[in-house]
Amino acid sequence: MWGELALSLQQGNAYVLSILALGFFATVIFFERFIMLQLVYHIDFSKFLTNLKKMVNAEDLTRAITLCKNTSATSLPHIASRALEAAEADPTKVRGTIEEEAIEFLPQIEKRLAILPAITLMIMLIGILGTIDSLWIAFQSIDVLDSAKKQATLARGIAGSLSPTALGLTFGMILLAGYHVLKGMAISLTDRLHHGVTVLLNLLAPQESAYYMPMPAQSHEPADVPRVDADFSSEASAAPEVHADESFDDVSVEDIKDEEEII
Repeated sequence: MWGELALSLQQGNAYVLSILALGFFATVIFFERFIMLQLVYHIDFSKFLTNLKKMVNAEDLTRAITLCKNTSATSLPHIASRALEAAEADPTKVRGTIEEEAIEFLPQIEKRLAILPAITLMIMLIGILGTIDSLWIAFQSIDVLDSAKKQATLARGIAGSLSPTALGLTFGMILLAGYHVLKGMAISLTDRLHHGVTVLLNLLAPQESAYYMPMPAQSHEPADVPRVDADFSSEASAAPEVHADESFDDVSVEDIKDEEEII
């Protein structure tokens, strides 16, 4: 198989060259994504969150921001750094800042991953098309040859026609395996990032339940009408007493005056 592939490559088979070009492009994407997911975005999330909790609980936001910047310029440390800066400037914007940064970063995890299955499918289809084309040429060439050369020519044509399919299947298996490895890394990183964002929200922007104030229990009786009646009745009962007191005062004063005149 490998000898036939080398021979096809020396002869400049367009299908083999196309498969190699697409395979090289897919390999570059694979290594770029592997480096980003495993070396750039990946950190020790548990250690980072533990140290961040200690600094935030100690109200040392400056050291917490320094820790985030020294750990990584992307991923969860970048989100935490922006959230801490918002906490220093305006604590009411912490939740919105975390959500914005998380929504902006999450698509970066699976960026260009969907290209790998598409390239793999194209490589396999090109290999099959190359085989069909080579077989077609081989069967057409034996029509102009004598019977002594037909068998050898047909054998060489069939053997050479299988080279694009073999190369396409080889690249397809390798790229599919690499795609699933990268997909698993992306899913794991996304889950850890969701957990980290939840920890940041609970740490820097507690739930709205902290602002909830329980209301006093309401009475089953009507709220305002009886109270108004009671007020009016009290005022009405108080009013005659005032008038009675005033009339009593007037009578007593007149009696005192009469007694003084008699004396």
